[in-house]
Order: sequence, then C-alpha cells, then structure tokens
Amino acid sequence: MMDKKEKSEAEAAGQPETAGNPRVLVVGSINMDLVIRVASIPQPGQTIAGRSFSTLPGGKGANQAVAAARCGGQVSMIGRVGNDDFGQRLLVGLRGYGVDVSGVMISEGVSTGVATITVDDKGENAICIAGGANLLVSREDIEEQEERIAGADIVVMQLEIPPETVCYTIEKAHQHQVPVILNPAPAPEKIHPGLYQADVLIPNQDETALLCGEPVNDIHGAKLAGTALIRRGAKTVVVTLGRRGALAITAEHMIHVPPFSAKIVDTAGAGDAFCGAFAVAYAREKDLFQATRFAAAAGALACHKFGAQPSMPHLDMVLRLIQRSC
Repeated sequence: MMDKKEKSEAEAAGQPETAGNPRVLVVGSINMDLVIRVASIPQPGQTIAGRSFSTLPGGKGANQAVAAARCGGQVSMIGRVGNDDFGQRLLVGLRGYGVDVSGVMISEGVSTGVATITVDDKGENAICIAGGANLLVSREDIEEQEERIAGADIVVMQLEIPPETVCYTIEKAHQHQVPVILNPAPAPEKIHPGLYQADVLIPNQDETALLCGEPVNDIHGAKLAGTALIRRGAKTVVVTLGRRGALAITAEHMIHVPPFSAKIVDTAGAGDAFCGAFAVAYAREKDLFQATRFAAAAGALACHKFGAQPSMPHLDMVLRLIQRSC
C-alpha cells in the first residue's frame, strides 16, 4: 500500500490508490551489460579509446522487472541464466531490487546473456547482444510455471527470448484472462503474427519503423505507422518517441502524451523504464492515457543516471514529476 505522502501525490497526479500492489510477471531476458564510455560511438572499422569500463546488470526483461518493482509493482520473473558468475550476480541483484527470481532457471553449459554497450557523451548508445541462456527459455518452461501466469495481474515480455515462447506465453496468459504487454525489441524485420495478440505493443520509433517498413521521423509518421500495426491485428500500440513523448493508438482513439523534461546522462534504460512503469499503472487503472503519462515520466527520469537498472526511478520520484507538470 502507498503511505500517506505517496497517496496524496498519487491523487494529485491522477494515480489514485488501489488495494494492494499490482502483480507483474516479467517473462524475459537477463543479461550482464559490459559498458564502455566513449566520446563518440565508433563507426565500422574504427577503433577508439574508451574512457571507462563497467559491468552492470541488464537485459530488457530484468530491466523492466526492476522498473516495475520500483514503481510499486509486486514483481516476479521467468527466465534463464547460465551457471556462471554473471548469472549468480544478476540473481542477487534482482533480489536486492525486490524482484522474485524463484521462477528463473539455471542452464548448465551455457553462458548467461551478455550485452556490450558503448555510450557516448550525448548519452546515446550502441548495443550488441549474445543471448546465451535467454535463448533457451522454452514452451516447456512456461508450462511448468503456468501458475505464475495465472496469478499475475499483467504479463510483460520482450523479444530477447525465442518468439515462439513469447507467442505461447501470450496464449497461456489469455487462457487465464491476464493481459499481456509486449515490447517488440529487438524488433524483427517480420513480426510473428501471434505477437499481435498481445494486448499492448510498446515499440520505440525505430522498432515501429522496422516493423512497418516505413520511416518514423516525427509524430505524423508515428501515427501512420501505429495505425498500420492496428490494421495488422494489434489491439493497442504505444509508440515511444523520446524527446517527442509517446503516442497511444487504438482502433478508436489516438492520444499524444508530451515529453517530460529530462537531463540526458544515459538513455540506455529509458525504454525499459517506460515499459515497466506502464505495466504497473495499466494494471492498476486500465487507463491508457494515465498509464502512458506515468510511463513517460518514468522514462524521462531514467535518463538522469548512468546504467539501466540503477537509473530506474522510484514511485515517489515519478509522482512528483507528474505533479510538477500538471
């Protein structure tokens, strides 16, 4: 439950208190991020000197789980790590953030997922991922943990685990009347038709462009591309547009949520903060506009710090930013 301070802030920000915290189940990736800070991201064939190196917990699934937990969700995960040092460190870290990792399995003879990330002075990044144990998350894993799906208020997924597993999880969730949020990242050039069955798709503008085969350079382009995804079978599409805010689209409505002011230090966790925060707000209220606005505030705040999971904002920070912007 929210304390009195959080409750008053929530009411002022259009986020009234509800009984209990939403039960958010994240089915997705867990990676160790190997991060190098650079003046500028290298071009193909170019070698440049990095300013610093660090290992940070990551993976879109784990990042979104942390974001949801910090925004007030009761969060658990289904996924896989390798039987290695990275895997153990990542599980300890997730527990520290309040995420239930009893549904995370350990794969023998396979590495934990790893991402190499270069971050430049403007906060922009380039990422290369080796999926490792994430690629072994299977239909059988989902069947074995079906009770976790049935007990969730909302399920959140990405595409750093096999797409057939994602599609099967959507089916299982809907059998138990549990809504599904899908962040189609990294975006495939051709999306599996079963992925459109997710209740909410949350791509960024680059992912939207790749899915539609058309550029998305502004809000008008996002409207056209999002509408195209609706025609292909998506129920609700929320396109994140960075400094332009976000656009929520259904067959009946189209809502633009303006951006919140952000001090850009590192954008690596912004999209994941948006997805995790959206899941909590949407599970609480089932209000698309309020969930998108809440998520946009969380995404902006996530740009203020270096590193994906450490940058995820707490609930009170998000509520204060929304209140100041009213």
